[in-house]
Amino acid sequence: MLPEIIVAVALNLVPLNDLGSAPYAYGYFGGLYEDGSNAIPADHLAAGIRRAAFITPRDANGDPSPTGKVVFLSAGFGETARIFDAFGDIARNDPRVDHQSLVLINAAHEDYDTAMWTLPQSPANFNRIRDALLHPAGLTEKQVQVVWIQMVTNTPFRSLPPQDSDAYRLKGAIAEALREMKAHYPNLQIAYLSSRVYGGYATTAWNPEPFAYESALSNPWVILGQITLMRTGELWDTRIGAVDYDKEQAPWVAWGPYLWANGTLPRSDGLTWQRDDFESDGERLSPKGAQKGASLLLQFLMHEPTAPWFHAADAPARLRSARH
Repeated sequence: MLPEIIVAVALNLVPLNDLGSAPYAYGYFGGLYEDGSNAIPADHLAAGIRRAAFITPRDANGDPSPTGKVVFLSAGFGETARIFDAFGDIARNDPRVDHQSLVLINAAHEDYDTAMWTLPQSPANFNRIRDALLHPAGLTEKQVQVVWIQMVTNTPFRSLPPQDSDAYRLKGAIAEALREMKAHYPNLQIAYLSSRVYGGYATTAWNPEPFAYESALSNPWVILGQITLMRTGELWDTRIGAVDYDKEQAPWVAWGPYLWANGTLPRSDGLTWQRDDFESDGERLSPKGAQKGASLLLQFLMHEPTAPWFHAADAPARLRSARH
């Protein structure tokens, strides 16, 4: 059982999308993007729309082809894999989704934290994806064009604010993973980042609170690092490093669905995480919890301006705009 002090911390946490410009602690503020806002900055959105225009069905050599494929790949750990499996189930039956060119590949894997997505272990992982997932489906690395990413560090040991805290280490690992993915997937244009769901029920040491909550701070640090680099030409944070999409160093990066809510306390949009959303260990998502995460991912993509590649071209307008 986790120490009571760690579990109690979650009681005072406010979701980043509800925190706005108010401080979390230690000089860190809420909001998914800059200045406490949940809205993507206009210049970064415009850049994302430009990158999305490069996403098109491609053949095995990566050349545009009317009979080619757009591979949407998940990258992360067991939670990611469970959500993406459930997402695939609902997307396959949704008439608003492109079922002709779009291919979903669930590359997330149980216990695959950031160490498996960064050097020196990443080559074996990317070989796994290529040989066990892409090739059997008749696909190549040159057809991977979009990724949904959840990154964690297993058994985190230090919460903010020390400089060796997990959230600081995680932002560097996310940026490194983005560069690794771009190196393996040359046509990768867009990466959507999500952080963990609620960790307050966990009876394990894998990712309890406040680490699940603080992992969400790593994402905007990476995103703002890219935004600042593209605006100024200067590295905003040496831990993040080079993530220039125009120089093909990394894909364009933005938030995907923000998945954290404080247990049964409703978020402003009504999201909660109930105990039965998790397995007996309070850590791994149950089928019910995975379905909840999948619905959030689907809803995000249905309304995301940089995701026209996700939509069926012949879907009626009323279906494309309908909410689940």
